[in-house]
Amino acid sequence: MRKSSFSRSRRRENRQLRLMALPAVIWFGLFCYLPLFGIFFAFKEFTPVPGRSLLENLFIHSPWVGLRNFSYLFRNPQSLAILGNTLFYNVIFLVAGIVIPVFLAVILSEIHQKKFTGLVQMALVLPYFLSWVIVGYCVYGFLATDQGQINSILRFLGREGIQWYQSPQYWRLILILVGIWKSCGYSLVIYLCSITAIDRTLYESASLDGATFWQKVRFITLPMLRPTIATIFILSIGSLLSSDFGLFYQVPMDSGALQEITQTMDVYVYKALMQQANFSFSSAAAFLQSAVGCVLLIVSNVIIRKVDPASALL
Repeated sequence: MRKSSFSRSRRRENRQLRLMALPAVIWFGLFCYLPLFGIFFAFKEFTPVPGRSLLENLFIHSPWVGLRNFSYLFRNPQSLAILGNTLFYNVIFLVAGIVIPVFLAVILSEIHQKKFTGLVQMALVLPYFLSWVIVGYCVYGFLATDQGQINSILRFLGREGIQWYQSPQYWRLILILVGIWKSCGYSLVIYLCSITAIDRTLYESASLDGATFWQKVRFITLPMLRPTIATIFILSIGSLLSSDFGLFYQVPMDSGALQEITQTMDVYVYKALMQQANFSFSSAAAFLQSAVGCVLLIVSNVIIRKVDPASALL
């Protein structure tokens, strides 16, 4: 009797958990798994026939072309520059996205004024929730040629204003700063939570032994943060060939003069789709990004598992 009541309570709990998970399952099914049929675009020459459905055009009226769409991507003379831009920005964001939030989290964890730390956290996390459209217009408010704040300050100091959106030499630094400013707050919260979970008696014992602040950070905080850092590193490696579309398209206002700096894989795929209506090529490039990202994620996880098994994902 007791066993049957226990099993009924377990089924009731499982039913509640399934209902809680149902919205997320539906979301992933609709937006992540259902669109997977679009992979077929990468291996076909999509030729839509008016009056026919999408599936009919894709599977009946579009011939198979094998890897031709992928070969076009590698034959494109711009591909090397685009790949270089994507890797350059992502490597910087990968390193800065770990070093800066960890540094800020360590500093904030040692400040015991809750109002001040709460204000700093809110100021750092708020940009993460802003859309790139809003961020792009905020940047434009600073960099506009005529009424921008920076040019106004330069003219006040007796200097000539700069045409920012026609000057590519400044934009690598601008994009890096804007990207770090918008994203570091999210990682900061994750590291702060990990630091909060560290047993405080370890720090008390270290203080009794005469350890300095930086010694406690080096021998207690950073080793305890290693699994979290490894997880974020692995997940970031998986998106090494992807880029934040909003950062490289919305912030520069799609200025043609900045194309050599802002042209990353995602922007290139978007322009191929919207300007040339090349569905097959866009799908091939996106599929290549996902495939390479999956391989990089697995390889990085294997390497970390050999170096530190406790920090690996699987």
